[in-house]
Amino acid sequence: MRYLCVLITVFVCGLASAEPPPASTSTLRGTVTDPSAAVVPGAVVVVQSGTESRQVTTDGKGQYILNQVTAGNYTVRVTAKGFAPFEVEGYTISDSSVLDVQLTIATEAQTLTVQEEANQLTTEPSSNASAIVLREKDLEALSGDPDELAQQLQALAGPGAGPEGGEVLVDGFSGGNLPPKASIREVRINANPFSPEYDRPGFGRIEILTKPGSDHIRGQAFFQFNNESLNSRSPLFAGSTLPPYQQRFFGFNLGGPIKK
Repeated sequence: MRYLCVLITVFVCGLASAEPPPASTSTLRGTVTDPSAAVVPGAVVVVQSGTESRQVTTDGKGQYILNQVTAGNYTVRVTAKGFAPFEVEGYTISDSSVLDVQLTIATEAQTLTVQEEANQLTTEPSSNASAIVLREKDLEALSGDPDELAQQLQALAGPGAGPEGGEVLVDGFSGGNLPPKASIREVRINANPFSPEYDRPGFGRIEILTKPGSDHIRGQAFFQFNNESLNSRSPLFAGSTLPPYQQRFFGFNLGGPIKK
């Protein structure tokens, strides 16, 4: 019986000595600074080894400490806003390890693409922000009377460069008479014509482009009528009835080949 008790005691002691020793824990501490050696508060320090991961944030002095870290090899990452991430792999943590980190300023890459066919500046009236281009439907709203048509175009052009108002060019020539509205193909009113081909830069340049000729004879006749019944009453007129007034305006234009 005495030998049996001794044997059991020896067996229990053997089992107790066969258990693995508890794993040792370590501490990781350090300071995070910038390139000028100034401390970086609020930086995030992460240590990871397999499934084990620990995280801590630096204090106002840029210092951090991780307690009770199992000794071994870890990947240490440090991130902070405005700085490039820092990472070191295989860092051995044992006992009381110290890892000071100096972060670098993050850089942003910008790509500038230069295209050969970029938009270019032009002095064309149609490309000018202050230009007015009148074509078929716009011209129909204008008057057929040459005098009234000239006044309407001058009003659209605004103040001219001289006392005679805006410069009027017909098919590129100045000093000519205003053509009939039926023969006008396009009117360009450029309020700021600073182009080297113009004889005088200024305001109110009116360019009139006429329709090209054809092989057929074409014409147009028009008639305008106006009297006192069609006019509004002036507030300064004291009479009971409007004075008699009547206007009749006849006109026609004919175009075609000179010789067929």
